[in-house]
Amino acid sequence: MTQEERAILDLLLSIDFEGVAQLREQVSSVLVTGKCDCGCPSIELTVAPDVPRSTVPHRLAPVEGVVAPAADGPPGEVILFVDDGKLSYLEYVHYSDPPPSDWPAIERITVTTFQR
Repeated sequence: MTQEERAILDLLLSIDFEGVAQLREQVSSVLVTGKCDCGCPSIELTVAPDVPRSTVPHRLAPVEGVVAPAADGPPGEVILFVDDGKLSYLEYVHYSDPPPSDWPAIERITVTTFQR
């Protein structure tokens, strides 16, 4: 992972929610194994097979980073997917065309939680 990707992932996981402790443990072994085809910075994640699985009850982690609009980028959200208890995808949901090629500055992201 790049430092920027790691900082955004750490920011999302800085909020407490069910299963976050195991996801935090997974970060030390996470690898980027793919990128989005649209040109945005969203990435596929893979963690070591022997890491503790999270108890996050849904595929979408209950946390999101709300991205404020700025002169250097559109508004949007950063969301985190968890498949089978493991980190799987970090997505920049953007509201622009063409898609941004870079992650938003960390200062533009406000983390919130939500419940289903």
